[in-house]
Order: sequence, then C-alpha cells, then structure tokens
Amino acid sequence: MHDGVHVTPSAPKVRQVLALLTLRANTTVPLHQLVEELWEERPPCSAATTLQTYIYQLRKLPGLGETQSPGGADSPQALVTTPGGYRLSMPQGCLDAQEFTELSARGREVMERGAVAEAADLLHRALAVWRGPALSDLAPGPIVGIDALRLEEQRYEVMEERIDADLLLGRHHRLISELTGLAADNPTREGLHAKLMLSLYRAGRRPDALEVFQRIRRVLARELGLEPCAELQRLHQQVLAGDRGLDLPAERTTVIGSRTEGPPGETLVVLPPDVPLRGRTAEISRITRLLGEPGGTDGTRCVAVAGPPGAGTTALAVAVAHGLGDVFPDGRLYVSFGDPAAPRPVEDVLGELLEAIGCRRSELPTTRPGRARSLQAWLAARRVLLVVDDVGAADQVTDLVPANSGSGLLVAGYRRLYGGQLGKPVDVPPLHPDQSGELVLQALGRDRLLDDAPSLRTMIDLCGGLPGPVTEAAGLLGLRPHWSARQLVDWMSRYRPTPVAPQRPTPFHHVVRRCQGLTRSLHDALAKLAGAGESVLTVENAARALGRDPDDTEELLEELVEFLLLEVDLVSDDSSGRFFQYRLPYLLRAALRTAAPHAAV
Repeated sequence: MHDGVHVTPSAPKVRQVLALLTLRANTTVPLHQLVEELWEERPPCSAATTLQTYIYQLRKLPGLGETQSPGGADSPQALVTTPGGYRLSMPQGCLDAQEFTELSARGREVMERGAVAEAADLLHRALAVWRGPALSDLAPGPIVGIDALRLEEQRYEVMEERIDADLLLGRHHRLISELTGLAADNPTREGLHAKLMLSLYRAGRRPDALEVFQRIRRVLARELGLEPCAELQRLHQQVLAGDRGLDLPAERTTVIGSRTEGPPGETLVVLPPDVPLRGRTAEISRITRLLGEPGGTDGTRCVAVAGPPGAGTTALAVAVAHGLGDVFPDGRLYVSFGDPAAPRPVEDVLGELLEAIGCRRSELPTTRPGRARSLQAWLAARRVLLVVDDVGAADQVTDLVPANSGSGLLVAGYRRLYGGQLGKPVDVPPLHPDQSGELVLQALGRDRLLDDAPSLRTMIDLCGGLPGPVTEAAGLLGLRPHWSARQLVDWMSRYRPTPVAPQRPTPFHHVVRRCQGLTRSLHDALAKLAGAGESVLTVENAARALGRDPDDTEELLEELVEFLLLEVDLVSDDSSGRFFQYRLPYLLRAALRTAAPHAAV
C-alpha cells in the first residue's frame, strides 16, 4: 500500500523478487539467490538481463525509486544496486514481519519476569499482525518458500507460548474451541494436543481429555508408526490419576521479584483450587490448629498428612492452606514431587519454588544446597506456608523445612513420615458410608441410584469408603449411563488374570499409583500376598506365602502399613503367636490383578 493505494505488482516473478528483497530488507541479496529463486536450477541465458528488467519495474513503484521531497531535493532510492546484488532499504517498523518479531520478543521478555497477563497481551498483539498464511498470494521459489515455512513455524511457536500464558491466567474455557480447531488442522502436532488435553481437564472434562490422547495416538500409529511422545504419555497418566499438579493455581497475586527482599504487605499465593470437601471437618480443624500454634523447640510448624490411596490427602492439604491466610500472610505456595514411580529431584522442586517467588531460571543456583540456602534466605523474614505434595520419604523435604518459627510446612505424603522436624503425623481415614453415598448421589443424582440402595452400599464398601475411588466409581457410571450400580459392582468384583489397559479412570487407579512408588521387592511381595486369596493375614500365613522368615515378613508387613496399603488389628485369638494381623483392602487385591507390570524403582 502507498498513500492508501494498492501498488503490489501483478507479474508473478516481479512479486517473487519483491518478496525476497523484502524478507531480506536492509541487507544485500546476492544475484545468484535472486536467480535461484526465480528459475531454480534452470536459469535462461538472459537471466541477468531479465532480472534487471524486473528491478526496473519495481523501481517504478511509488516509494521504491527516486521521489521528490517537499524541498525539491531527491530522496535516496529505497531499492539500490550494490556490489554483487540489490538491497531494499526499509524504515524500522514498516514490515509486518518486523512488528511480529519485536512484539514476540517483548512478550517473551515480560514472561521471563513473571508478568503473565502483560506477556499474554503482547503475544496476542503479535499474532494479530498476521492476516493469513505467510505469502499466501505468492507462488514462491525455493528460497522464499523456506522463509515462508520459517515464518509459519515462528507463528506456531508464538501461538503456543500465548496459549501457555492464557492457561496460566485460567482462560482454559476460552481456549477449548480454538485448540480443538488447531488440533484438527494439525493432527500430529503433539504440543497442541497436550494443551487441549490440559484445557479440557481443567474445565472438568476429563473423559474428553482422555479421548484427545486416544485420537492422536491412533493418528500417530496410523500415519507414522509412532507412539505419543513421553511428555504426552506422562500427561495422559496424570489425567488418569487426577493429578492435582495439573490444576490451575487458584490465586497468584503479587510476584515478588527478589529472593531476599520484597516490599512489606505483598502476598504470594500459588495453590490449586479449593474444592468443597465432605466429612473432613475434624481433620481440617486439627491440622489448622497444629499449624497455627507457635513452633516448638526446633522453631518450626510442620505437619505431615498421609492416608490410604484415594483418601484425598492433597485436597485436604490444599483446603487447609486456603484457610490459613491470616496465619501465613506473606504467602502460601504449593509444589509436588509428582509421579511416585519417578519422583522429581529435590533440586527441581526447590527450583520451582524459587521461580514462584520471582527468581529467574537462568539465575538459580545449580546445586541442591545452593537452592536450599536461597529459599531459606527468602523465608527468613516472612511468614509463609509451603505445601509439599506426593512425598515418599522424609529426606525429600529436609531442605524445605522453614528455619524460622513464623513459617510452616504442610506435607501430603503417600506414606507415614518420621522425623523430629516433621511434627505430629495426621492420618486421613475413610469417609463414613453415608458421606460416601452423598458423594455418589451428588455426582449422578438421587433418582438414578436410590432404586438400588443395596448395590450402592456394596460399591462403597468395595471402594473402602475412600473419596477418590468412590468418585471414580461414580464417574464410571456417568460414562456408562446404561450401567446400574449392580453392574458396576459385578465389574469391580470380577477376577482378571491379565492386566486391564488404563484407558479411562477406574476406582483402582489410586492404588495402582501408590503401588508404583514401591520398590520392586516390596511390590512383588505385595502382589504375592494379594494373590494368596486371603483378606486377613497373620505373620505366619504371610511368611508361608512369601517363603520368608517370619521376622523378616513382619518387617515387610509393617512397611506396607507405613504406606497405608495394609490395615492392622490386634490378634484376638490363638491363630498367631504375634501381636498383630493384617488386612488387605479389596481395592488393593483387585488393583494388583489389573495393574500393569511393575517398573523398577
């Protein structure tokens, strides 16, 4: 456009020359590149003369040749001949590609500083520069064609970065339709499918998120003979398990930009959403009281929470943290060690916390001790609560215990943890049957299940009264509306000699995930006990089933109790010479029959 008039040349090859000169604006384009772009490997004998003709035609366009300035003097040519080629001189900011690049760079820089909303706005503006595919009105040669592909790839990179920013801002509902279209247009682009899965999951549409994974898996297998990448498979497992690490932080106010100093009165809150809990009033009250009390002799406020698989320890810890803003006014931060089968290194968890408080990733100390010192320095003058999830060993959190008495640590573990710094342990029990029944009725409606109350009670009993499995059981009935509670009970009660592929959530997933955190020897021993066919075991019976010494067997059983996988009772008769007998919950026995083969830990 020149003075509002469209002046783009109509001749195809002249347009190619203009495109290449514009893409290389303010640099010399060698003659051989122009010839290759126009005629590839078969230039005519008159190539040089013809090219000069094209340049002459371009110079006749307004703004590219000599023009008269208001004072009567000639202004410099925009398209000039240089030794060995031609150069198109363009003022800064007059090219869409330049504006796109500059806005993208500013957006990335702002994102590095943690200003997510500003970064999202800049990246939106960068993408708004695009009016369609790059150079779509041109039949490009080999050189311009590569540049067009480069620009399209840059566009997709910025688009994915903008989507990441929107996800951080909680805009997942608005992203679903856009991502659905993008995934359909790019059926093998795994990053887009991962973002669509995450958006659907956060919008409460977990079955749809799982279907996205199955769809791209089929496409990759059919078109390329490939399995989805490790990142996509890991996301699939997290969606199956309902991993709270995928949840959006409910609040994130002022991000403090210094490791050791910050203006008074600022609050940093990075927590998963607070969901209503049923039947946890006593546990919330107890944990709140323990964290609200002044630190003991070691000057710390620490509570370690644990429960059977699916008891809802994560939801409980998050609910407590949301209610402790007055006790910890300077911040409440959540972090997870992730998959029990492959927990994140401690230095990665420390790094995530340091980034949350405003440290740039490039500036983080590289060692675990260095990162621990940086975190403790930031905590020193503040009252902050750290919520650490998916903890399997006390040494994972030793560097996270606040050194000052004003801050606190709330650990949600998948086993009981011991250590003087961890304070008093709190076990999370199953729900009362009436409370479990309310969970199911709330999810599915009373009309559907009240006609079969006995089967509903049996289903709850099979789930052990644990909110996670009970919710998954209700979800399975929601996915299969032609099933009754009686048919679900029948499905849960079947003996399955071969593993069941975990394509959709089931009541067994919580136990499967917990068992994946066991060592191979412990897992194999538990599988043998589950296959022995008895729900109650004495030490002597277990020793015979395992072919082990009774004392060694008792230690193994007690370790499984620490993982809250076995229940324990006093021996009330002469069936055993030991003090205790052990019960294997139904879900455990069923899960080990349906779980995939155990991987070494």
